[in-house]
Amino acid sequence: MSTAAIALAAVIVLGVPLGAVEAARLHGESTSRLEREADQVSSAMDDRLERGDKITPALLRRFIRPHHWVAITTRDGQRVTSGPRLGGDPIVAHSGAALGSAVVAEAPIGELHSRVYREWLLIALLSLGGVLVATALAALQARRLARPLEAIARRSAELGDGDFSVRAGRFGVPEIDAIARGLDSSAGRIAQLVAREREFSSNVSHQLRTPLTALRLRIEEAGGASGAEQEEDLDAALNEVDRLEGTIAHLLAHARETTGGDAVPVNLGAVVHDHVARWQPVFNRSRRPLEVSAPKNVLVSASRGTVGQVLDVLLDNALRHGVGPVDVSVSTNGRSASVTVADAGPGIPEELTDQIFERGGSPGGGTGIGLHLARALAQADNGGLRALNGGTTRFELRLPRLVP
Repeated sequence: MSTAAIALAAVIVLGVPLGAVEAARLHGESTSRLEREADQVSSAMDDRLERGDKITPALLRRFIRPHHWVAITTRDGQRVTSGPRLGGDPIVAHSGAALGSAVVAEAPIGELHSRVYREWLLIALLSLGGVLVATALAALQARRLARPLEAIARRSAELGDGDFSVRAGRFGVPEIDAIARGLDSSAGRIAQLVAREREFSSNVSHQLRTPLTALRLRIEEAGGASGAEQEEDLDAALNEVDRLEGTIAHLLAHARETTGGDAVPVNLGAVVHDHVARWQPVFNRSRRPLEVSAPKNVLVSASRGTVGQVLDVLLDNALRHGVGPVDVSVSTNGRSASVTVADAGPGIPEELTDQIFERGGSPGGGTGIGLHLARALAQADNGGLRALNGGTTRFELRLPRLVP
């Protein structure tokens, strides 16, 4: 509607002056034509007057157009007219003859008005056509712009309903394509944030189970002890609470992708001995030997809590899915250091050594969250976690070594 109004205003601004100019041109053209008629009559009558011929109305009528009036006045005062006398305000033209006669020609004003009305009608029709064409083109353009916006609105609604896989597409309109790219980028970021939150929830539910179990065992042991033993068990329970807080903090940091980049020197051997000592009561209850072989002067570059988190996952995995004694060892190889957790299990088939680190890829009926998280934590510290082949179940954590 606004486009039609603009087009109408444009044709009015241009059409009215054009009509006025055309009307003036037609008036001048009609006057010039009438003057030519008068000149033609004057020229023809001069020859007859010079010969002394009589001038009659019938003779004059031969030189003028129908419905026009002409009068010739000779030098001796004779006046001859032809045609109907026009009333109102006719168009008048004069011409003088060489022998002194005067010619006056008149044309009806309605003849001029008819031509002006036809010109105005033509201008009006062209203007109306221009408005219609402009309106049609505006409607097509509006439809061309409305369809992409409607599509983006539908995609936005689907995104609001939780479908983060939606993509707006491209429509060939730079401004709308920019909006579509922004929507696609937002959908990807929202999907990533939601995935992190879900992963964080899964990791928390999985990782907190082991510290809570150890904390419960400590409290139960403290309840059956007395004196110094009870105090020692309560201190161990408080240490488990501290470790539980650290676990939550590091899981949250991993969910926010801030784990990497906070690397500090970590005494790998000391961390291994400390965590093995915490897990010892749990393995004793399960009647599973747990042995450790780790020098205490091996320094690695890792973020706080990463080594402990990965060790907890590997020891929990060995306790739940392994068999026989569990051996934890630390070794060095040039610029890297590694922790190996092995049990007497049959080993992991070669075709599954990568699958078990995928979420939900545990072949033993587990959730697959623990190993997936452990590898992610190790990679965040420029390390790695892999399953080794060789007849027994072995996992190796590799970290960058700090050589004095």
